[in-house]
Amino acid sequence: MKKSSHLRLSEWLIVVCFTVLAVTTFLQVIFRYVLNFSLAWTEELSRYAFVWLVFTGIVVSFVRAEHATVDFLMDRYQGKYRVFMFTLIDVLIYALFVVLTISGVMLMNLSAGQSTSGLGLPKMVVYAALPFGSALMVIELTIRLYRRFAGKPAS
Repeated sequence: MKKSSHLRLSEWLIVVCFTVLAVTTFLQVIFRYVLNFSLAWTEELSRYAFVWLVFTGIVVSFVRAEHATVDFLMDRYQGKYRVFMFTLIDVLIYALFVVLTISGVMLMNLSAGQSTSGLGLPKMVVYAALPFGSALMVIELTIRLYRRFAGKPAS
């Protein structure tokens, strides 16, 4: 099955964020312990890259079913009740990510005009990771629920 564009975007952002995280951390170690000079911006940039990595990685690991799960109770259910339970779980997760998307936008609005101390980035850029990742999860959950109700196989 062809990957959706939001999933490809997430995977691309994960690669970029992980590369930035690895390079900045490596630079900080080299400069601090070899050259005895600390770069002020590397810690902040690696922290923000990690934040974006986490929130974009949520949807990729969800689609690939790589999140940690507790199947103890779900393995006991069969048939329609099992489908109902999975649907209920997805609806509750959907509600959580709708709230996170709305709250993330509100957080971005609250931080308008503020900038980070080390890099001078607008804090909106940092806080945008929350509504971005949450909105991608809402999209993915919408697709999953549509497929379940339409009787189509899960992707």
